[in-house]
Amino acid sequence: MKDYIKRTSIAAMATMFVFAASASIIPISLVRISKELNFSLTQGGSLGFISAMAQFVVLLISSYLAGKYGKLRLIKVALLILSLGLFLFTKSSTFLLSTILVLIIGFGQGFLEGLLTPLVEDLHPGDNGKKMNLLHAFWPIGVTFSVLFFGELLTRGTSWRVIFVILALVVLIIVSLYPSSKTINLPKSRTEFSHMGEIISKPRFWFFGFSLFFAGGAESAFAFWSASYIQLEYNTNPRAGAIGAALFAIGMVLGRLLTSRIAHRFKLKNIILISSLLSLGLSIVFFFIINISSLFILMLFMGLTIACLWPSIQSYAGSVMGVDITILMIFLSCFGTPGYSSATILMGIIGDKYGLHTSFILSPIYLFLLAVVFFISTRFKDSKKPL
Repeated sequence: MKDYIKRTSIAAMATMFVFAASASIIPISLVRISKELNFSLTQGGSLGFISAMAQFVVLLISSYLAGKYGKLRLIKVALLILSLGLFLFTKSSTFLLSTILVLIIGFGQGFLEGLLTPLVEDLHPGDNGKKMNLLHAFWPIGVTFSVLFFGELLTRGTSWRVIFVILALVVLIIVSLYPSSKTINLPKSRTEFSHMGEIISKPRFWFFGFSLFFAGGAESAFAFWSASYIQLEYNTNPRAGAIGAALFAIGMVLGRLLTSRIAHRFKLKNIILISSLLSLGLSIVFFFIINISSLFILMLFMGLTIACLWPSIQSYAGSVMGVDITILMIFLSCFGTPGYSSATILMGIIGDKYGLHTSFILSPIYLFLLAVVFFISTRFKDSKKPL
């Protein structure tokens, strides 16, 4: 049984890696895609928004399907859908067709977003968020590798369509890493509507939800737009944009690994509050950056401070709410995903009108609201012993 748990944990981390790569492939290729298909910044940002809305719809039904068919089976199906969507996106020739095909990608990503986190929580219950932050460390690891690799290929003249095919094939390989769903017993989720109603009736849930909304939006401001910003603002090649995005991701890797090491020694709520305030300060410093070298340094530390917010908010909520973890994680992701996508499209709109540099004002706004909302969430009485 322990071997199957270890194998499933490794497969989940590999899945998070390719999930991150699939989320990074459009941002790193966006300048090339926009030139080839004649996209505006708003249209480019809307691709991320449309994908996230597809994820949101899937998240709403994933709790019911997970209870009926099991998380492992759904994750495997999601990987197959994601691989198909990436391959079909290579057939894009217009913005309209791109929006239709990105829905397939978002559909596959939605199940991964909703089920990977509770899967690891089921495999390693009560570990103070250690495995959760380790799992989520593979998101920025996937971002780092993919943006550097894809950016280098783009700089060398490789078509963005070839890159999508490569990733589609890698996603297919990941499916084989999972054991059969019959070989490992996972806790049954409480998918009855009465329990779902119990969760959303708790005022504290909504504060955690909006905390994740603002955390997702602040993260996406840099994760989605930094590569394009560097290429457009500094008139550089895709390699430079990839380096900036990779430094942000490396900072996130370090931040999540560090959090996984110290979570048992410090209160998780304090880590979240301190990280949100440090991120807020750095997001303001962004507007005083005057050269690309300073920007690269800022990107690293921005990733380091913002890294723990998403997984740690989920872990902390799970530790104090006293409700079914799977349903809670999925419901919280229903806030985080729209938050992430709201920043991508709002920054595109602001960028078209006032410039992409100005659009980054969204990050400090979101981080300030996060700090306020999460602080309020800590004032409620805990239903369980907090981390």
